[in-house]
Amino acid sequence: MLKPTSQRSYRLSLLLLFFVYAMSTSCVNTKNLLYFQDIPDTLSAPVTMANVTPFTEPKIECNDILAITVQTVVQNPGNSPITSTSTGTFNLLNGFLVDKNGYVELSLIGFVKVAGLTTAEARELIKQKAKEFYKEPVVNVRIANFDVAILGDVARPGLVNIPSEKATLMDAIAMAGDLNITAKRGNVLLVRSEGDEKKFVRFDLRSSNVYHSPYLWLKQRDQIIVEPNKFKVQSSDQTFLRNLGIISALISTLSLALLFRNI
Repeated sequence: MLKPTSQRSYRLSLLLLFFVYAMSTSCVNTKNLLYFQDIPDTLSAPVTMANVTPFTEPKIECNDILAITVQTVVQNPGNSPITSTSTGTFNLLNGFLVDKNGYVELSLIGFVKVAGLTTAEARELIKQKAKEFYKEPVVNVRIANFDVAILGDVARPGLVNIPSEKATLMDAIAMAGDLNITAKRGNVLLVRSEGDEKKFVRFDLRSSNVYHSPYLWLKQRDQIIVEPNKFKVQSSDQTFLRNLGIISALISTLSLALLFRNI
């Protein structure tokens, strides 16, 4: 049986070892991992949210790359109509770059100012100009480089291309493989360029109020930055890990020395 002094030393040793264990493990609050915590988790009927931010079509900007096709109907020698494509389809080498003045140059049609227009408006403008050279032209316009950068603590950081030009913050995060379990869901940063200005907007993805934000719908070249929590930062800090290992070893040695001295 241990002496009273030995018992105190033993308890002290256990306390010190528990302290080291607590310092070396993550105390993640599972509630911080949940999206939309203000929505009840048991529902007898769907929850309806009013005044959700409506979608606004993005505007074409300088340095955008547009995928533009102009098709027209021509007659072959047998008088049956066939479709001819005048501009060719888009690829990374021959897309139509919107120049610094907001124009694109199309074959036969010439220069067309499209900056500040939606793709639907640009399509109608090009169609009207194409009627001077083509019979019943069918025009398609799309922003080919509608890219959003997602950085930080997500499964697949990098550039995400939005093919439909219609995506919310949550859609882009899903395309990046979702946030990691160590990500701060309550402090996601959106960086948006508007002219010569940068706007920085914070989102709390634990609240459904994200759907009321005027910045819910993404624009081309938006940046989404996801911060890691404190534990992940510490776990990647080699100095912290080295010091924690040294302290753990010293406490273990001291605890064993106290224990054997008092047996």
